[in-house]
Amino acid sequence: MSEKNPWKMVSTRLVYENSWMRVREDQVVTPQGSPGIYSVVEARLAVGVIALTDDQHVYLVGQYRYPTDQYSWEIPEGGAEIGEEALTTAQRELREETGVEASCWEELGSEVHTSNCFTAERGVLFLAQGLSVGESEPDETEQLKVKKVPLVDAIAMVDAGEIQDGLSIIALLRLARKLGV
Repeated sequence: MSEKNPWKMVSTRLVYENSWMRVREDQVVTPQGSPGIYSVVEARLAVGVIALTDDQHVYLVGQYRYPTDQYSWEIPEGGAEIGEEALTTAQRELREETGVEASCWEELGSEVHTSNCFTAERGVLFLAQGLSVGESEPDETEQLKVKKVPLVDAIAMVDAGEIQDGLSIIALLRLARKLGV
């Protein structure tokens, strides 16, 4: 069931913009009728991929994440170029980050919202199978480690808090439910 938006935007202004995101500040009337300010981060489509081998292993990518000041184990993921289809982004990110290509692709559930209290970022998750391994080509800003682990171990990493990335957690748990793991 769709609910009507109780917020009213009076005006909006661009605060910051780069090639990956925009920050806007909206003058609003709140649902209670009071004037207020709502800041929104707009980002490109986020895409995540679980590359699943025939023997139920998955590829994880490790990298330092500047915003959280932590090292992070994740599924391969990245942002879509403007106008790029989600599947094209998923194929590109998997190949660039891990060197893996897949012959079979399936969207893994519906779209997710990464943190809808302040960002309009949407995410799409994919399951990739029929894998072949080649050479990775990470972006110049990425220092990546790649490891292949049993799916059950990746799920255990989620449960132990060793995987904290939202897209990765959602994708791994969706896959576990789908496979009955």
